[in-house]
Order: sequence, then structure tokens, then C-alpha cells
Amino acid sequence: MKIINRVVSMLSVAAVLIFSVPMSSIARSEESVKGDVNADGYFNIADIVQLQKWLISATDSKLDNWTAADFNNNNIINSLDLSLMKNALINSSPSNTISVSSIEELFEAIENAAAGDVIEVAPGTYDYSSYQGAQTITASADGSEALPITLKAAVADKPPIFTGRSTENGYVMHITGDWWVIENINFTKSQKGIVLDNSNNMVVRGCEVYNTGSEAIAVRDGSCNCTIEDCFIHDTGINTPGYGEGVYIGSAKSTSGFDYKCDNTLVKNCIFRNVAAEHIDVKEYTTGTEICGCTFYGDEMSGENYAGSFIDIAGNNVNVHDNTGYRNGNKKITAAFELHEQVQGWGYHCTFTGNTLYMDQPYGAEDTSRRMYVVDGWYSDFSVKNNLVDYGSGLTAADSWEYYNSDYVTYLN
Repeated sequence: MKIINRVVSMLSVAAVLIFSVPMSSIARSEESVKGDVNADGYFNIADIVQLQKWLISATDSKLDNWTAADFNNNNIINSLDLSLMKNALINSSPSNTISVSSIEELFEAIENAAAGDVIEVAPGTYDYSSYQGAQTITASADGSEALPITLKAAVADKPPIFTGRSTENGYVMHITGDWWVIENINFTKSQKGIVLDNSNNMVVRGCEVYNTGSEAIAVRDGSCNCTIEDCFIHDTGINTPGYGEGVYIGSAKSTSGFDYKCDNTLVKNCIFRNVAAEHIDVKEYTTGTEICGCTFYGDEMSGENYAGSFIDIAGNNVNVHDNTGYRNGNKKITAAFELHEQVQGWGYHCTFTGNTLYMDQPYGAEDTSRRMYVVDGWYSDFSVKNNLVDYGSGLTAADSWEYYNSDYVTYLN
């Protein structure tokens, strides 16, 4: 069970508790909106940030309307008012729409998120490492099926940019809560872009994830029923090409400390370009992944750590359909899709239908005796239908044994 701290402060508790200001020393305004300490006519996250800065005597802080901060009406402003103010904001607006335009407001909104909240982020660049030296933006609250938590661009065609300062460490966003929707946001310049740990029923939609030291999106540690759709994923593996996957689902058997079961992930209508490792890697112990409508450009695949195909599969019951792949002359790509039995009994019962692959040549560039298979999975049982492949002479139906490296292929009608 997840335990969510609904009153998370950006301050140390000690700093706030010792700072109380009697109101007799400050002029009282005649009228106010409760909580509207910056006197802009609205009570929102900006007011909480302003009060927190004022309580620690930050140089850029002032209260334009102190009356609005005195939530317990005792003519003293202290940490109790701040706590009451946060609770009031959580429960105030029927629309639950929270507008943010600074890194402080972004962290505050995410840390205090509740089911049904819609956090709208203004255009701009948000460097998470500038906020108290953070190593990630953590989202731990839970939404629900009826009331997901939505984090989205305030202006869809002007996505905010969430960034770090180095591709060597950190995650741009680490999501451990359930029922979140992340929409139309750019993630860049960190070791990993988005990491889902024990985060179920997640949706990442219309996002751009790029310039990461290793993988762009990791669905990890028991995260199930997650959707990644309409995303543009590019320029991954800047520091470690062999671990620069576009989407990484599950965990390898060689790792420890994770729940390997990451079932029913949907990757839909995504574009992958300049991805150093596999575009999508489905690990052992995972079941029911669906990959459809995606476009793979193989130009910059490094071949490191055995990365030699658009999709590498070690899980079971994976459905790969209606995707398009372009090898673009990359010698490191030796098959469109590969299956591996990393654990006995895993890497089976997959389906490949309606895929269109431009593989440039019928045999490998580095090993001229190796067939450029549509699916390379010699040990595995898998099913195929309506796949097309171009070996440099135009598209042809991949409907016979020569396109599939296995003795256990089922050709569907």
C-alpha cells in the first residue's frame, strides 16, 4: 500500500516552526480572497510558494496581502497557516485545475497532487536540478480510474521542457503513483527520461523524450497496464549506448530489487529516431505487451550490448503489429525483430502481423551468410501474418520460412 504525504513542504520543518510573525506589525488589508497572498485575485499554487519564501525571509519574498495567509485568524502567520493553506487549496476548486509557471510551483503541485487534479504547465524550461538540488521530479500520489491525475502542457503546441543539467545522472521524472496522465511535455538532459516504478494504469501521451544518457522511458518494478502513445523518442544512450533503449519494459534477470512483472504495456503510434540500443526492449517475466503503429529509424543503433533489432523480446504473448521499420543501411541491425529465451519458458507465443520493414538487403552486411530475417527467434513458437519486407528491390510478402528463423512458425490466414 502506498502512503502519500498530502502536506509536503518545500521547507525544513525546523525553519518554519521557529518563524512566526505577529500581525500587529503589518498593515491589514480591508478585503481579500482567502489564501491570495500575492493579491492577484486568485488562490493557487503561486500563493503557497510565496508564503513559503516569505516565512524563510527569502530575498524576493513579500506578502501583498497578509490577511489572506492568516488561516486560523490569530493574527500570527506561521507553519500552521501554511499547512491549513495547502489543505484548503487541495479541497478548494471543483475543477481541480492547478496552473504552474515556475519550478517551485511545479514541485509543489506534483507533491500535493490528489485524484482528479489537472496540473497545467505554462510554456518554458523547468530545470529540476535547480530545485533544492533535486535528482528527479517525483510523482507519488495516486489518482483513480474515475479521477486520474493529469500533468499536461497548458498550451498543447508549446510544450514545457522538463530538463536536468547532465545526461550522466538522474531521472527527469520518476513516477511511483497510479493513474497518472502525462501529456504534451518534453523531457530531456538526464540519465533517464521517465521512469515508472510500481506505477499502474499510467498514460504518457504526446511527449517528446530525448538527449538521455541511457534509456528514454523505463516501465519498471511491477508497473502494469501502462500506455505510451503518440510520443517522439530520439537521441538516447548518449553516455551508455548499449543501454540507450527507447522504451524498456521490465527488468533483466541479472538485476535485483525489482518486481519483474510489468504486464500489458501498450506502445502505440510512437516515432523512434537516433536510438542507440533497441527501440523497444521487452524483458523476461513480462506478459501481454502490445506494440503497434510505431515507426523505427535505425540509423544510429550502436549494436552494443547485442542491440541488433528494432524490437528485442524476452517476454511472452507480445503482439507486434502495423509498425514500420527503416534499417537505413545500418550494419548493426541484423533482423527487424528478435526473440530471446533469457529465462526458460519465456520469449514465446508472440504474434507479428501487418508490419512493413525496409531492411535494404537480404543478408547481413557484417556476416554475409546471415539472413536478414523479419523475425529471428529460432527456438520460439510465434505467429505471423501480412508482414511486408523490402530487401532493396521493393516490398514483398514475408509469407514463408525464408523470412523467419524458427521451425515453429504459425502462418495465420
